[in-house]
Amino acid sequence: MAKASFHFASTSIGKILKDGGLVVPANQRSYAWDETHVDDLLGDLNEAISDGQDEYFLGTVVLVRKSGETTSIADGQQRLATTTIILSRIRDRLHDLHRGGSAMTTDREFVRSMDRETEQVHPHLTLNSEDNEFFVSTVIASPQDPNYVPMKAKRYSNRRLEKASLVIDDYLAKVLETVKAEARADKLLEWVRFIERNAAIGVVTVDDELGAFRIFETLNDRGLKASQADILKNYFLSKSDKRFTEAIGLWQALAAQTESIAEDEGAGLITYLRHFWVVKHGPTKERELADRIRVVVTGQAKTLSFLTEANAAASSYVALGSATHPKWAEYPTSVARSIATIQQDLRIKQIKPLLFAVALHFKPREAAKAFRLMVSWSVRFLVYGGRGGMLDEQYSRRAAEVGSGTITTARQLRNAMGKYVPNDQDFETAFATARVSRAFLARYYLREIEMERQGGVEWMPNADEYVVNLEHVMPLNPGPGWNVDAETGESAQAFLGNMALLNAKDNKDIGNESFEKKKLALGNSSYVTTREIADHKNWTMAEIKARQALLASTAVKVWSLQVAD
Repeated sequence: MAKASFHFASTSIGKILKDGGLVVPANQRSYAWDETHVDDLLGDLNEAISDGQDEYFLGTVVLVRKSGETTSIADGQQRLATTTIILSRIRDRLHDLHRGGSAMTTDREFVRSMDRETEQVHPHLTLNSEDNEFFVSTVIASPQDPNYVPMKAKRYSNRRLEKASLVIDDYLAKVLETVKAEARADKLLEWVRFIERNAAIGVVTVDDELGAFRIFETLNDRGLKASQADILKNYFLSKSDKRFTEAIGLWQALAAQTESIAEDEGAGLITYLRHFWVVKHGPTKERELADRIRVVVTGQAKTLSFLTEANAAASSYVALGSATHPKWAEYPTSVARSIATIQQDLRIKQIKPLLFAVALHFKPREAAKAFRLMVSWSVRFLVYGGRGGMLDEQYSRRAAEVGSGTITTARQLRNAMGKYVPNDQDFETAFATARVSRAFLARYYLREIEMERQGGVEWMPNADEYVVNLEHVMPLNPGPGWNVDAETGESAQAFLGNMALLNAKDNKDIGNESFEKKKLALGNSSYVTTREIADHKNWTMAEIKARQALLASTAVKVWSLQVAD
């Protein structure tokens, strides 16, 4: 590839927008600024305008300008898009102040132009395919436009654009509140003039994408913030050389597959890439990921191979987030239940790289055994305790062993984790005295123990907390009928032995009633572990601890470490 040429210039952000023809390429991330970023820009502009500053520097923008093609933005779209929205909302407020001519001029000069021949309106800034339709039809559109019908936001980035527009409109309203009515249009036009003349930016123009990525990385190294996703994307694309378009497609496909994993844009993708790397290379912290990838993925062939392999594996990773994902149709039904347990009932994340490795490499029947085993490990660590660092390390090591083919069965996996997982005796002892402060865990433990006592999944208690409540037999604030002090009542609340599954209506009715009155509802329950409480004459800490010891003896069977042949 020929050596890229660079051109440096100083101008204003208003003049860049005025020239128009700016396009955010497909490989660039979508709009990412949140309310804080928008507020900061508005505050800085307002302060500079109010203080009469000659110049306010907005940073550097990197553009790719090829002969005969539109100008694409390599870095700076967040500032350009937000400034375009500011000018759009100024235009709307000028309309409201009956300054239609000023509004139209602001719109035509900075936001949108009309083709003289076709009379079609073209935005000066075009965002990527994920955002542009919403941006044009809703965010920078004017309520004065013929057939104006705003769209509903479909993506996280659409909602960020929508929020930015609302924040800007509210901010301008507050600015105008301090200005006399007859001077408000002039105040808005002062903002327009400042953006056009005084909001300075440095512009670096290059003639190809590779040059842009090199500039981007240099700026990032010198303190301009970029997300991990941005850094990795630009690294991969800079290594793709003549297969640049193919690399863009693979990156976009990967981003699309992992978008649902996390709320923050790019966070799901980075989490996935880290776990994918762990399966291949062992324990890796997120802050280490980019550096480790750069050491191993060093050329065009390795880059395209890595992106292709990561894309192929992503569907298995996404499937771990849903027990009803089509992937699990070919697996034993217990797999879906194990996934739902880990995701919804236990709500743990540390084990996900190992789940991913098993989903990728184990045969369905072995995967079912391994997933069930991982549920047992998870409960044992929650009850007995397990240092987060140790779990991350060991789960990641096992994931890499599964990924390399060193471990291929659930039994081998169990043996490799044997010295780290609490054994039956330690687990039962810990369970007998464990305090469970999170209600969702207490309900899960009691449901599983009930099923074991009743004889199988056909006796599965209803998991809907609005139908089946968690009853604390000894109440937090014991009434006169309890003959228990407040300290004992408070102490009893976290012991599983004091908790029972109970129909929501019955639970509401008995409230803080005496134990004698509660026994009527408890004794009529369809759950064995709840009915047994009614067999007691009294309910003190002695009965609570005895019941929890009984539950512990069953817990060892429920969360067993045995692996069937």
